[in-house]
Amino acid sequence: MKKPSLAYGTSMFGPLAIVDVETTGMSAVYGRIIEIGIIRVEKGKVVRTYESLVDPECYIHPMIEQLTGIGNRDVEGAPVFSEISREVAGILDGAIFVAHNARFDIGFIKQEFARVGRAFNPRCLCTMKLSRRLFPQHRRHDLSSIIERHRLSCPARHRAMGDARAVHEFLRFIDEEQPGETLKVALEHVLKDTRLPPHVERADVRALPDTCGVYLFYGAHGEVLYVGKSKTIRTRVLGHFAGENRSAKEMELSRCVTRIETRGTPGELGALLLESELIKQLRPIYNTQSRRIRKLLIARGETSPDGYLQVSLEETEEIEASGCTDILSVFKSRKQAEEFLRETAREYHLCSKLLGLERTKGACFGYHLHQCGGACVGEEAVAEYNRRVEEAFRRRRVAAWPYAGAIAIDEIDPLTRERQVFFVDNWCLVGSARSADGMEHLESASVVRFDFDTYKLLSRYILNPANRRSIKRVAWPLETEGAA
Repeated sequence: MKKPSLAYGTSMFGPLAIVDVETTGMSAVYGRIIEIGIIRVEKGKVVRTYESLVDPECYIHPMIEQLTGIGNRDVEGAPVFSEISREVAGILDGAIFVAHNARFDIGFIKQEFARVGRAFNPRCLCTMKLSRRLFPQHRRHDLSSIIERHRLSCPARHRAMGDARAVHEFLRFIDEEQPGETLKVALEHVLKDTRLPPHVERADVRALPDTCGVYLFYGAHGEVLYVGKSKTIRTRVLGHFAGENRSAKEMELSRCVTRIETRGTPGELGALLLESELIKQLRPIYNTQSRRIRKLLIARGETSPDGYLQVSLEETEEIEASGCTDILSVFKSRKQAEEFLRETAREYHLCSKLLGLERTKGACFGYHLHQCGGACVGEEAVAEYNRRVEEAFRRRRVAAWPYAGAIAIDEIDPLTRERQVFFVDNWCLVGSARSADGMEHLESASVVRFDFDTYKLLSRYILNPANRRSIKRVAWPLETEGAA
């Protein structure tokens, strides 16, 4: 029997994300992360490392500083977790979460993700449990003891990346030193915390592809319970059923699942778009945040008779493709919009009257407090005021469409060479085909409308220079021109 290679992420175990966090305390509920280190291993190689100090937005006790060397001054100017959450989630996606005393690290990361509204339920491998299983003759299995016992290198103990590298070295050590069958049994024992739903057969889960795509959980009466996406479907599905640290909602979902369906995609963009479409179409019971039907609140920019940019709020359920050029921002609620506009008025010294927060014939209230430069009464230069408005909304506004016309995004699976082509115009997804010349069925498409969720997915992809090669300009209806 071929020896399983844990440290290099074989197909049996999937990619590994070796994680360590330094924190303000021992409780994941009350403490915060101050540093994170991640090593991602796929098919025999370290494909990415990530480390960052994190502003915990709270006080760091001197005892923590003495242990880790990280104090309050060190995290000044560091990103808060919400600012790095998307990047961290991308590195962890589809991987087995590996940590020493994993309950501690995963507890803190789950809490940080929960604060930004993101669920996190990976399949988990605790190397402390693995050490106990492989070396029962030893009494102590903390990381310091393991480093000393196996003569591992760790020049930066109690720093996130230093400890993550020590865990990675331990995995390589046991991979080389342990008999194949012994290691296989130990791994299966440690990973058995994954408990499948009572009505789902283990063989069905084993048959799930560990490739990119979307998965759907069905209930006893054929109802769709949950829709999710992942770069590695089987690993992600198993993460839903991990025994440790599951919430009551996750445990309830696990009990209700009777069938799992998958829909493969050549790449992540296709998975993201399909997930968003299916959630809107099927309204799964457990996709509570995404399935909630809500009207959009749009902030539009208009020009006053005096030439100043002014803001108006408009509530709508959908936006015509031609009507998104003057959108300054899109909000989830009126409360969110008004809070943003008030903060913007203070930070950029803008007129609350022109921002739509006040209705008065004369000067705004901020003018009398010397917080408004007088645009409301024509005392401020139009060009300077409008420049500040544009700057205030720069990060939130719907980006200008960067092409003269429509484009085709060609996404190809590097292993199977399967492809999917997405046709996009003015941030609107017109349709998709499984070949570059499959546009003819789009001629009879219904009216194309602007969808904000789709816009966020497409803009993130299209505006990333790394994806430029997969984008081509399209001459309707059938020809594709040169690379964009």
